[in-house]
Amino acid sequence: MYIIKEIFLKSNLIRELVIKDLKMRYSRPTLGILWAFLSPLFVVTIFYVVFSIILQVKTKEAPFFLYLMSAVFSWRFFQDSLVSSATSLIDNKNLIRESSFPHYLIPLAIVVANAINFLPSLSILIVASLISLKGLPIFILFLPVVLFIHFIIITGLSLMLSIFYVKWRDTRYILEAALTILFYLTPAFYSIYLVKGSFSKVLFNIYISNPLVGILNLYRLSTLRGFYQAIKEDIGLLNLVIIPVVFSFIIFWLGFYLYKKNKNSINDHISY
Repeated sequence: MYIIKEIFLKSNLIRELVIKDLKMRYSRPTLGILWAFLSPLFVVTIFYVVFSIILQVKTKEAPFFLYLMSAVFSWRFFQDSLVSSATSLIDNKNLIRESSFPHYLIPLAIVVANAINFLPSLSILIVASLISLKGLPIFILFLPVVLFIHFIIITGLSLMLSIFYVKWRDTRYILEAALTILFYLTPAFYSIYLVKGSFSKVLFNIYISNPLVGILNLYRLSTLRGFYQAIKEDIGLLNLVIIPVVFSFIIFWLGFYLYKKNKNSINDHISY
């Protein structure tokens, strides 16, 4: 509760850090904020050409383009936040030395900035889904909750990675490898039923218990009409909702617990 209160009291500082991050990101490029729309669309287009047109990948849960968009957009939010946050304390060591605010505000501000950057992509997905599927699911009402769950998972992981990197500079390279593995372990461009057909029942249950698979399914449940009907027989409430929610609060708590245990030594590590 103390952390939540402190975040609320420091909201003006967080806002300034977020504005600084967004200005650095978009003030110099000619197209500016338009890159928040264009960049993820370019990535989706490339994946679509490779996997749908060339490799003829099909997904029965939803039209492939929408299926792909829901994964790539949410994954970019996750990946960009972790990569930027991991080195954030070292990147801002001069600011940390000159100020007395809590260190965790820096990775937190980065996650908030990336969440704002994620909203244009999410709006594109919603509009595309509305047009393509001729409507939105009733679960669209729960999309803010899904975004919040995703946000606190990313915040907890970002805080942990920023502290790890301060102590172990190999963290960045481990993170890059881990993100590549995790991306292919989530059904971004292949159907969940492809996994079901390839794995035993036990391995399939382990696979869908991955909290990141759960988060992705929640995004699709909230934005893609008919998605729930396509998966409800194989993915129950535990894997769809309970595991991602419980995981999010555990990770969030672990992130701030790790910060509390290490906050007094962070300045010593960033001094060299």
